[in-house]
Amino acid sequence: MCFRRKKFEKIDREEIVDAICSLEKEEKLIEDEIKVVSEQIKTMIDEGQKLDTTYDKIFLVKKITNENDRRVRLIKRGMFVLYNIKLTNRLKDAIDDNIIVNKVKSLSSFDYLKNQKELAIYLNELLNTKTKTEDILTEADDAFVEVEKMFLENTKIYGITDLSEDKLMAIFETNNTDNTKGPDEKEENKE
Repeated sequence: MCFRRKKFEKIDREEIVDAICSLEKEEKLIEDEIKVVSEQIKTMIDEGQKLDTTYDKIFLVKKITNENDRRVRLIKRGMFVLYNIKLTNRLKDAIDDNIIVNKVKSLSSFDYLKNQKELAIYLNELLNTKTKTEDILTEADDAFVEVEKMFLENTKIYGITDLSEDKLMAIFETNNTDNTKGPDEKEENKE
């Protein structure tokens, strides 16, 4: 048992990736061959429909049967290779998981996560501090809103105070329909 475990501890990820690539190439070759054989079978079936003599038809049926058997064997071989790819990918994923786990275990932050009680106390303190800070900010925001509601704008400064300003505002509003587009949009319309 110990010998087997050491064999897997020395497993090389690149070797597994190379095996997956090799298997995928093999699967592609099998898939291409299945397509060729299937096309040959279709062609022979089309030819068989045009034949007149019984012996020619029987001969073609035997050829079609042989090619179909070959196609079935190729499909089974392809399924075997696909299953092998699936399991080899799972092995690669397990290796990747192990690499990540070992990296995380070696990080100093992992030591902090080991002590669950102290971690919970620390997280609660952080949450309480955050909540208190948020409360202070929302109370300050509420104070700003209340003070701003009490402020009355001076119409001399922020409003229209005389007839000339009112007339100018009316001109802006009538010309506003032409000025709704930006400078880039006006140039596009001219072209």
